[in-house]
Amino acid sequence: MAQDTHDPLQHPEVRLVNGRAYVAAFVVATALMTAALAVAMHGGEIPHPMLVLSGAAALAVAVQIMFLLQLDFSSTQIWTTVSFVLAVPLFVIAVGLSMWMFHSLDARTMLMSLMH
Repeated sequence: MAQDTHDPLQHPEVRLVNGRAYVAAFVVATALMTAALAVAMHGGEIPHPMLVLSGAAALAVAVQIMFLLQLDFSSTQIWTTVSFVLAVPLFVIAVGLSMWMFHSLDARTMLMSLMH
């Protein structure tokens, strides 16, 4: 039998691993979550706290996608990027429908409690 001399550390996906990117993602995500916590604790002082919280969450997801998952438009990761692009609408629909469901549920149940 022939010896397999292929080095798995030379694979393109393995070569993308970067310790500095993980540390940067951790620092940025921690800063965004700290800012979100501050907004949640002092929400009455900010004009639109839900908009700020949603923006911080979206930015945290984007940072994690770029730094942790290393998604880009290179030819070595085309199928990973395609699967992500196809998953985004499903995620938006799931979150949007959940928000709509809880909003309508809150509107229906809170009206009943105000009548008593």
